[in-house]
Amino acid sequence: MMRRPALVALALAGLASAHLSFAADAGQALPRKPDATAPGKAAGPTGVGKAANAARHYYYENGQKKALRVDPGWVADFALPAKPEPGKPRTPVKRFIGGEKGLETLPSGSSPVFRDDNGAMRALAGGVVVRLREADVPDARARLADAGLLPVRQLDPEGRSWLVASPAGIPSLELANQLHESGKFESATPNWWRPRSLK
Repeated sequence: MMRRPALVALALAGLASAHLSFAADAGQALPRKPDATAPGKAAGPTGVGKAANAARHYYYENGQKKALRVDPGWVADFALPAKPEPGKPRTPVKRFIGGEKGLETLPSGSSPVFRDDNGAMRALAGGVVVRLREADVPDARARLADAGLLPVRQLDPEGRSWLVASPAGIPSLELANQLHESGKFESATPNWWRPRSLK
């Protein structure tokens, strides 16, 4: 037979679980505990595995290698329906309760949500932005095709920056890093999704 303190503890745990579920359904951001190793920065729900995360995930921006950390409390679903539900803002980001292990098996069209050095949220919407060397611009499409890339569109009037196709999520991060590190292009970086700032 269960003792009274054990019953109270179980009831409180159930209440906390219901609160978390309600806040996630309502689209509210839950309060986070500050990260003891980085004052003033938001920590993930558990704070576990941050060093491994930062070492494992990175990208290149302006030729610089930058670390990323996964925020296991969120996921971005880029396979959303065409029309948002009435009264709800259109955003691919939603609460995620699967933890870091669950992020390894996200469905197609989904991306983990990352935090950069400033704590800003970003996700991998699919595609890679490739910058060609000036000498390669006249044969841009052929140069991209030789690398096995499918050009989606030219991003600048000079024809040096191109969006090339890749799936959403980790595959686009891996492709961007592979292309940048190959030395075949001036640079390559993921086609990041970032939340719009409110004005």
